[in-house]
Amino acid sequence: MSTEPPKPPVSPWQLTPARIVLLLLGLVLLAYIASAFMGGLTNYEQLKEAAQEKKLQQVAPADPAPATPTPAN
Repeated sequence: MSTEPPKPPVSPWQLTPARIVLLLLGLVLLAYIASAFMGGLTNYEQLKEAAQEKKLQQVAPADPAPATPTPAN
């Protein structure tokens, strides 16, 4: 028999390494679910393409003015 006194039980609110890992995994899961509800990578790609297209339109206008004036006859 051991002469050491028994250890008190762990509090349900005490953060142990195993509980910290479970909390982190839960946060990762919530972030994954939230990103899926917001459209995931598909919406991100569409947003990026739209932004690039808008930048190209700002650099080169769609209806440029004629380079040389037409002579009046």
